[in-house]
Amino acid sequence: MIKVTTFGAAGEIGRSCILIEDKDRKILLDCGLKIRPNKPTVAPKGILKHVKDIQNVILSHAHFDHSGYIPRLVKDGYKGDIHMTHPTKDIIAVLWRDHLKIEGERHWTENDMYDALYQIALHYYEREFKVADGVTAKFYDAGHILGAASILLDWDGQLIFYTGDINTFQTPYHDGNKFPTLEDISLVISEATNGLRDLPNRNRPNKEFVQAIHQTRNRGGISLVPTFALGRGQELEAILARNLIGSDYQIYCDGMLLKMNRIYRNYFHEYWVSKDILQWCKEHRLEVPFDLPNFIPISRNLADNLDTFRKMIVTEDRPNIILSTSGMLEGGPIHTYLNYGGDRKENLIALTGYQVEGTIGRQVLDGERTIRLFNWGRSKGMEANITAEVRHFSFSGHAQRNELIKMLKAINGEQMIFVHSLEEAAKAARSAFDNKKNIHVPKMNQTIKIQA
Repeated sequence: MIKVTTFGAAGEIGRSCILIEDKDRKILLDCGLKIRPNKPTVAPKGILKHVKDIQNVILSHAHFDHSGYIPRLVKDGYKGDIHMTHPTKDIIAVLWRDHLKIEGERHWTENDMYDALYQIALHYYEREFKVADGVTAKFYDAGHILGAASILLDWDGQLIFYTGDINTFQTPYHDGNKFPTLEDISLVISEATNGLRDLPNRNRPNKEFVQAIHQTRNRGGISLVPTFALGRGQELEAILARNLIGSDYQIYCDGMLLKMNRIYRNYFHEYWVSKDILQWCKEHRLEVPFDLPNFIPISRNLADNLDTFRKMIVTEDRPNIILSTSGMLEGGPIHTYLNYGGDRKENLIALTGYQVEGTIGRQVLDGERTIRLFNWGRSKGMEANITAEVRHFSFSGHAQRNELIKMLKAINGEQMIFVHSLEEAAKAARSAFDNKKNIHVPKMNQTIKIQA
């Protein structure tokens, strides 16, 4: 009998951590931290007591809510391999270092991080690898971010499919997720992030975003685009490149976005990204979309005083577009741009990602127009008034409800577990299936038994 225990991401989004075991073997899928605005991160509850019995850890992708607690496993004695794709290793090396700057060594130390990086085993998509006696795994392209994977386990002939975070839509860098077309999958463990909602395909938000950029220019404004460093930032760069090529827009890129751009450049070939974007770049003699001459990375090479330079580009009379972290306005250079440009009514603040409850981005989205910024070393921050136009664009890195249900029905697993969603979203996804008895919406630390 196989048992599945959810140590995180059950009835919530964050700290994904799923243990699959039988009497002889334990395999861990993901091990992340839950990020909370202005509060300490939260670890998966109870996983550490299993650390020394886990044979292997398999990481679906780099996002911190899936990867952020892995160094703690190593700190507490985990000695096995940590399996992932090649881009995922490069990305987590950046994310883990950044976390140490933000939260310090609360969960794990720098040495723990290096030890974890040393234990990584790298794999390509759709190539089988061994994780325990009688257990093999295979990665499938999840279409979520660079290197993201769904995981197929063959456990003594019993097939278990874990979606990780998936996106079914075509996006600038990805063609949508892939999944095994097998008839005998015993269990599917699926995300249900958008279990309550359907979203338009990417054509509509892409078009609306570019239109808003043009409208802002026409009224003499500058577009401020807070963005996630990983995935969303590169998508927005590609959208702007394809729509504004040959224009006189200056597109400034700032913050951790630049570190992730370097990783995307390293993996910009057909094994990891869509052939469509490769062909477009080839036609325009570009190595990557953000190599267009009007894309300008913000660095010390431009100016000794970056604060002065940022003030200049957000206040000058030019059709500037500024892409900067962080995507939820919680920190990063975007605070400087908001301080100097957020109070100009002709400007645009384009929110392009989900804004978590309690974040500054969510406050602005909900209509708050006096916010507190923290980039000047003041413990209480400083107030800024927002009079710029605020718009939200429905980009999502996750499968929307109808497409998720369609995929899961095609896979047709005998049993299903919904994770990585609020409880009501998971239950809404479950309602689309006839045989609800075999579809589970687990609580935190709940163990579900799967019969062979």
